[in-house]
Amino acid sequence: KNEAANGGLWIVDGGERDLFEEVNPILEVLSETTHYMGGTAKGTSMKLVGNLVVASQIEALGEAMILATKAGLDPVDVLGVLHVTDFKSPIFDGVGGALIERDFSTHFALKLMLKDANLIAQFAQDLNVPIPASAATREVVKAAVNKGWGEENASAFIKQLEDQAGVVVKKR
Repeated sequence: KNEAANGGLWIVDGGERDLFEEVNPILEVLSETTHYMGGTAKGTSMKLVGNLVVASQIEALGEAMILATKAGLDPVDVLGVLHVTDFKSPIFDGVGGALIERDFSTHFALKLMLKDANLIAQFAQDLNVPIPASAATREVVKAAVNKGWGEENASAFIKQLEDQAGVVVKKR
């Protein structure tokens, strides 16, 4: 929330390089980083690639936390290990803490993640690139939206995984 106001966006741009250079000082006010990706639509391509990675990380975190909970591990301890090892990720830090607190307040709505997942699927199909793990994540996201969680934070699709496993990840 308020990432643009706080200068925390990351901007990926495609188009003519000279135009990027001309507007980059303005973009830098809004963003933490700016990246020129190449010609027309390359910024969009990068955004879709980035969104695929974010969704994959949330899916992996959800599965790991559910597995850990079923195995009797304390979710707080699991996040502590994930925070300081090679597994570290800002996504894990933010989503993990919110997950164990059961806080799905909206920063980015799940229904928008589904829109992005559909765009990623079409992008991959257009390039004839199989993305089976992302396809599976997209189905979980779709099921979660169909359960009425579309207005909640994107991480709310973990609740669908929890339902499938018969466990809720939360602080003990």
